[in-house]
Amino acid sequence: MSDTPLEPGAAPDPAAPEEPGTAPEEPGGSPAPAVPEEPGLAGPFVAELLDALPQGAALVRVDGRILRINRRLRVLLRLPDDLDPTAPGGRERLLDHIASLLPGPGERARFLAAARPHGPVTRTADHLLTDGRILRRRRSPLGGPGRPWGHLLLIEDVTRQHEAREDLDQRVRRLAALTDERTAFAGRALHELRTPLATVLSFTELLLDPAGGPLDPERTAFLEAIARNVRRMVSIAEDLPRAAAGEDPAGLRAAAPRPGRVLVPELVERVVLEALQRTGGAGPYLTADVPEGGPPLHADGWLLTGALEELVANALRFTPADGRVEVGARFGGGQWTVRVRDTGIGVPLEYQEEVFTPYVRAPNARRGGYPGTGLGLAGALEAVRLHGGTLTVRDRRSGPGAVFTVRLPQRDVPEDTVRGGPGGGTVP
Repeated sequence: MSDTPLEPGAAPDPAAPEEPGTAPEEPGGSPAPAVPEEPGLAGPFVAELLDALPQGAALVRVDGRILRINRRLRVLLRLPDDLDPTAPGGRERLLDHIASLLPGPGERARFLAAARPHGPVTRTADHLLTDGRILRRRRSPLGGPGRPWGHLLLIEDVTRQHEAREDLDQRVRRLAALTDERTAFAGRALHELRTPLATVLSFTELLLDPAGGPLDPERTAFLEAIARNVRRMVSIAEDLPRAAAGEDPAGLRAAAPRPGRVLVPELVERVVLEALQRTGGAGPYLTADVPEGGPPLHADGWLLTGALEELVANALRFTPADGRVEVGARFGGGQWTVRVRDTGIGVPLEYQEEVFTPYVRAPNARRGGYPGTGLGLAGALEAVRLHGGTLTVRDRRSGPGAVFTVRLPQRDVPEDTVRGGPGGGTVP
């Protein structure tokens, strides 16, 4: 709150001449310009002009006399019908009325003491009234530069603006507190996850070591799946502090791809096989249709595995138990195309781009009570884009369901690319 008063006019200056139509001398002895004749300022045109303003307005002479007020000012200040600020003695009655609207004798005393000329400057202040309203007063000089003959007083109700600002401040404070809590939680989670994940990975690698004894192909595949997913969990855990700090709130921006030699048919088959193992054979009928061979991709196998796993999981989630999910891959035109078809609820046409936006879910998914946060497809799109590819969805041409299509451009694979390893390349 400013201590500057809600001043409808300046208090009379003791040095001001008493003759109407003249103005007091300015410092330096030069006479100020004469106040314009009242009939011109108090005519119907000026009255209509002031009444057209959305704020309360008063036209005040440099000697403090109020020439005209508009209807909005009477409403904002709740002036009595018999109070005419333009009449003789009306200015003093107006000051007393405004003082009665201010809370406490101290505020009133400061208001009355500060109702004095402030020179040819624009002044603005907000004032809290006893009824809870907040009025903003703006006083702008009128006349030539440095030689004002009066001022225009504008008053508006800014109570809602103050309430909105206070509400926004409270929200900012709550968000700051939540950010601190989230950062602390991410740090604790990373600390607690590191040791058990490292233990699981170490024992898995020991079991895979040929020195530990022979393993049949099925057990080898299981252990490799464990090791691969533990590495992904470690990568996700290490990204938690960055996401908690607000750099990636939705946790979608993956680190820069670490490319390796990726065999797309084997990647697709492995994702489908692990999905079948997770479901235990229950749910929709899941198949994979991939060619033998095909040129390898120079890509991050972990990122592409995560993206395809999300698409398959999404199709299984929204497809009834007697439905069907088909995953296929083909190479042609210098790119790999991977499609995930399902016979589920589909994606409405108007949401076929929106579903790739974080936290956005199609209406039929929300109404059907299907679980989800709206982040999976956004993360899959981010992983595909990091490889220069595209991810789209459309309706199936025959019957209900959706078709998600991933297109990945073929790039030359360097001869010295290590197969497997931390680069994420898949091992044939």
